[in-house]
Amino acid sequence: MAEHEHDPTDHTDQEAWDAVVSGRRLPVAGQPADEDAEAVRQVLLWRQARIQATVIQPEQAAAFYQQAERIRRERWRASSPKTLGLLVLVGMSLLSLGLGIGWWLSQSTATSVAVLPKPAAVTLPTLLPMHPSATSPSDLPDMLELPAGSFTMGCTAGWDDQLGGCRENEYPAHPVSVQAFAISRHEITVQQFTRFVEATQYVTTAEFQHQGCAIQDLAKSTVWVISAQHHWRNPSFSQQPIHPVVCVSWQDAQAYTQWLSKETGQRYRLPTEAEWEYAARGGKITAFYWGNQPDRHFANVSGVEGVDQWMHTAPVGQFAANPFGLHDMAGNVWEWTLDCWQSYQLTASTTNTCSQTAFRARRGGGWDNVPASTRSAARSPASLLDRSYVLGFRVVKDLP
Repeated sequence: MAEHEHDPTDHTDQEAWDAVVSGRRLPVAGQPADEDAEAVRQVLLWRQARIQATVIQPEQAAAFYQQAERIRRERWRASSPKTLGLLVLVGMSLLSLGLGIGWWLSQSTATSVAVLPKPAAVTLPTLLPMHPSATSPSDLPDMLELPAGSFTMGCTAGWDDQLGGCRENEYPAHPVSVQAFAISRHEITVQQFTRFVEATQYVTTAEFQHQGCAIQDLAKSTVWVISAQHHWRNPSFSQQPIHPVVCVSWQDAQAYTQWLSKETGQRYRLPTEAEWEYAARGGKITAFYWGNQPDRHFANVSGVEGVDQWMHTAPVGQFAANPFGLHDMAGNVWEWTLDCWQSYQLTASTTNTCSQTAFRARRGGGWDNVPASTRSAARSPASLLDRSYVLGFRVVKDLP
């Protein structure tokens, strides 16, 4: 059998395929079967089928999932040839299905929704968010290269001013261009941060002299306190290695990027605000990259009706990627940026002009935030040493 071929009739192989397609396990980079399964997973995720502002209703999503599941089962029953060609053929068929549905839905207007017949006895598909394995695919971040581009940064009337409107610090909306860069597919995980700490014996802000981490008082849920006993290893709730690391300060995140640069021989850093928002929007102008209305099927947030498996942080990658292929750009944890905090009225080039004691900007909102705080335009200031159990980060890498 060729080096990259796998036996589709092998039950172990099929279980591995199912685990990636269903989201129970993230793909392993460099494994052809895993990468093919991840490509199919992205097609199956119904929010990827929407075009522009078109909204797919839950009944339509169920029908789409059931059709995809039927094709997957047919693939399993018909999988007698033992070649990768069959796998690629099935993947292309599912891709065509997803693109076809996306094109069909795009024929409806922004205020109307294409109607799929509601299937009888609709059951929820296995492709809804599920817990992955406790082991992340890598202890180094998986980077995605984004092309150079331009977009409107900040609050745009009619689009971003949803759910009570935008905050003053999101005005004025202004055009921004960014150079090509690479950004981590997921928020930095506990496992990835552990490798850094073990390699350097680094002591975080929260751990240093037991300075602690900001959490909500367990007895008074509306009161925030600095708890000396809590830090990234123990944020007051249980985490697995694949959860996003929290209770890390801007200083801690900077230390991680410096170590990662030395470890890999490439220049890593935190994203600028412009890079972060460009990446978060994924080419969309709506308040969220999936549309203008909050939905717990898209992000780990608070205050939205629906089933939420996670009381606190969710394992990374549990919600479908945005059009750039990035996960958790809304909700889960707030993310540090490189930029100093200032008004949009001032120059956008902030990183080399502000003092070392200036506040930094953070983005994305966290698992405890209402949806308005997780819009792509939402932003918040924090000091270099702030740390809380809703605050983490992701990294970017400069490209040649």
